[in-house]
Amino acid sequence: MEEFKKILEGKSKACLFTHPFPDPDAIGSMMGMSWALDKLGIKSNMYYDGAISHPQNKSMVNLLDLELIPLSNYDSDLYDQSTTLNILLDTVPDNAGAPSEVNFDMVIDHHKDFPLDYKGVYLNLKSGSACSVVYNLIEQLELEFEEDKLSDNKVATAMMIGITTDTEFLMSDDCSDHEFFAWSKLFQFRDPTLLKQIVNYERPKFWIDSKATACSKAIVDESVGVVGMGLIPQKHRDMIADMADEMVTWEDLHTAIVFALVDGSRIEGCVRTKASSVSAPSLCNELAGKYGLGGGKLGKGAYKYELCGAGIEEDDDEDIKLKTWDLFQDKEIRRVFRVVKNN
Repeated sequence: MEEFKKILEGKSKACLFTHPFPDPDAIGSMMGMSWALDKLGIKSNMYYDGAISHPQNKSMVNLLDLELIPLSNYDSDLYDQSTTLNILLDTVPDNAGAPSEVNFDMVIDHHKDFPLDYKGVYLNLKSGSACSVVYNLIEQLELEFEEDKLSDNKVATAMMIGITTDTEFLMSDDCSDHEFFAWSKLFQFRDPTLLKQIVNYERPKFWIDSKATACSKAIVDESVGVVGMGLIPQKHRDMIADMADEMVTWEDLHTAIVFALVDGSRIEGCVRTKASSVSAPSLCNELAGKYGLGGGKLGKGAYKYELCGAGIEEDDDEDIKLKTWDLFQDKEIRRVFRVVKNN
């Protein structure tokens, strides 16, 4: 706490960042941190990299009137670094969606990955969500929400959604006392209508149709299920994780790996597992290979790698697109099962 108070000295502005394609926990933790800084007299801007495409995330942004700024609009000339605080939430610097020139004064995370070569203030409670870490900080600062204040209600709601989604409704293995404490304290300040709408978000028909087709094509071998979801646009990439979440609940299946060819240029995949013998972060790292990126936390993870010149061009014939996907699908399924068996 003393280290945090020290970096606040002389600061009048703050820039908040998180990982690319922010999820509810990333969004909620940024909102909570922005609220806390505002209480301390420091105005902040929340920046994000990548699209906010998941229907639940879009519901959060729309229903809570969030003022998130695309990273492309970040202008370092707007900030005097001597009076500006740079804070990264829900990830480590290596995975940050932030300009390379930004030096973080503080990193707030909950994952097991430790930031290498980072010299600033690092706060990690090894809990199930970044929102619970931010709420712990709010408690230590003795800041209080107001029950009848709309802005406070929205922040409390966002943080509860972040906790809910990252801990599988407080049931995940990495859920901790920090989540239960934060949930109980935030409960009376929530907006119950918005909370229900966002948690029970509506899925696009494209998702439903694609997932129905994927169910019939999934290959299951020794309790591991693998399926390719075809050629999908960037705006539907979150469907991959949604399918993996559903597959891992199937009977006699402990690990689900779902992938797709996104925008014709890269393979993106998600891993979900309930097997204690399977490390999702390690598996995703291996699936990413030496040219891609992969990682995760207990029970879940993601990986991706670029296809570069081998990808599909927009003006390719439909027949060529389908044949190319069939080739990539067959190759990736075989590769995934090979990696799983060697993991």
